[in-house]
Amino acid sequence: MRRRGIRVLPGGDYGFAWTPHGTYARDLQHIVELLGYTPMETLLAATRLGGEIMRMPDELGQIKPGFYADLILVDGDPLKDITVLQNRDKIVGIMKGGVFHKDPDRGTTENVPDVADQPVIVNA
Repeated sequence: MRRRGIRVLPGGDYGFAWTPHGTYARDLQHIVELLGYTPMETLLAATRLGGEIMRMPDELGQIKPGFYADLILVDGDPLKDITVLQNRDKIVGIMKGGVFHKDPDRGTTENVPDVADQPVIVNA
């Protein structure tokens, strides 16, 4: 598929004993180790290509002005070791809708505002 230019995106059915919720980052490792994609290609598939496949390439999947602000901050380099994304202790910040769910300054989810139902758009 890679040689033929077929876009491969991570994802699957979760909530089963063999694929419990919270193990999504393991898919990224599989794409790298089993399918031969680079970590960069894999992260682009999980982000930018995700926005494209959802027919929202001008709103999702990139860190740009006007895009939805959902991201994670990790203590490590997933381009060198994609498995760092599976280590919850290495996730130092989580932003959903432009609001920190896990504040990197405090390293905790305590006293962090609840995420509103309305998405927040990043403005330059």
